[in-house]
Amino acid sequence: MPAMDVCVRRITAADGPLLRELRLRSLSEAPEAFGQSLADAAARPDAEWRAEAKAASQGDRRAWFIAHDAGADRTTSVGVVLVRRRPPDVALVFSMWVDPQVRRGGVGRVLIRAATDWAASWGADRVVLWVVAGNEPAIRFYQRLGFTLVDSGPDAESGRAYGALAMVRGITAEAFRAP
Repeated sequence: MPAMDVCVRRITAADGPLLRELRLRSLSEAPEAFGQSLADAAARPDAEWRAEAKAASQGDRRAWFIAHDAGADRTTSVGVVLVRRRPPDVALVFSMWVDPQVRRGGVGRVLIRAATDWAASWGADRVVLWVVAGNEPAIRFYQRLGFTLVDSGPDAESGRAYGALAMVRGITAEAFRAP
C-alpha cells in the first residue's frame, strides 16, 4: 500500500467515546494481541472511558494518540497508540493498533513518531514495547523503526509472562528516516 497522508493528534478529554470505539475495533480485529478481552472492554462503563481520555489528554504521565486519514474524511480514525511514562526516563508503548485496511501505509510509523516525540518532550531516552511472540509482521515493522529484541532483564521477563517479546530503542530521529 502506498504511504497515506496521516494526521495524528493527542486524545482530548471529550474523546472517551472515540477511545472506546477504537479499543473495541482493535480487540475485535486482533483479540490475541492485547492484554484485555473484547467482553471486558465492552463492559466498561462510559464514565471509565471518559476518565481514561481525560487522564491521557494532558500532562506527562500517559497519552493516547489517534491517527486519521488526512486525505479523506478526518473523522475516520485509522489507528491508536497508548504511551505511558515509567520514571525516570522510559516510555512504554501499549495497545498499538492500525486498521487492517490501511496497514503498510505509514500509519504505524506516524503513531510511533508521535509517541516518541511526546516521550522526548519530558526527557525519555528510550521506548519499550511488547509484541506477541508469533506476530512476525509486527516484529519486522518495529525492527524497521530501530527497535531491537530484549532477551533478558525485567522487560523481557514481563513480556514472557504474557507470551510477548520485549523490544527497545533509543529516542532518535534516525529510525524514522528508513523506508
